[in-house]
Amino acid sequence: MNYKIKEKFSFFFMRYLESNKLKIFAVVSLVIVIVFIYCLRCHNKYEGSYKSLGKAYVAFNHGDHEAGIAFLDDTISKFSKTPAAHHARLIKADILIDLGNYSEALKILKEVLNDGGNSGVLKPLANVRIIYIYDMKKDYFNAIVFSKKFIEKYPNHFLVKDIYLNLAEYCFISGSSSEALKILKEIIVNFPATKEAEKAQSRLDSCK
Repeated sequence: MNYKIKEKFSFFFMRYLESNKLKIFAVVSLVIVIVFIYCLRCHNKYEGSYKSLGKAYVAFNHGDHEAGIAFLDDTISKFSKTPAAHHARLIKADILIDLGNYSEALKILKEVLNDGGNSGVLKPLANVRIIYIYDMKKDYFNAIVFSKKFIEKYPNHFLVKDIYLNLAEYCFISGSSSEALKILKEIIVNFPATKEAEKAQSRLDSCK
């Protein structure tokens, strides 16, 4: 796999978009990069950990996939509890998802979700990826569980409207039509005058 990390991410995002689920990951990627740059500049305490993570980015940008993975693993093992290590986990999880290794990706993402400190950025991003994996596995029970957790923990997150919409679809697929209709109505009430509210109304209309 001799390609730049940005190119790999783009392919990953496009595949998700093709399934009509994830404009989410394109935004998520941007947020990770912004947070990475911010932390690199502002938190000298974690300078070593972000230097290690930076080496991974350099390796990926030079097409050295194996070295990039090695630097990610090094960041995770040497700086386990730092924000940089959790960033590394998210990146590695994306790579594993792209390879179809969902079980290992889930393990890594749940580490971020459970041990990611007080991060208001990384934990919801890990949660979104977990939902995506269960979606890909057609495990709609767990997709519903983690969607509801996301909504409960991050009600003001910029991705929550997308989570609501996908949750409604998971409920329809699982045979819980009454709950799905309730969720669609919540979207219309909670997020008026948004594209998501329009989509929810359209979905409701299609059920009549």
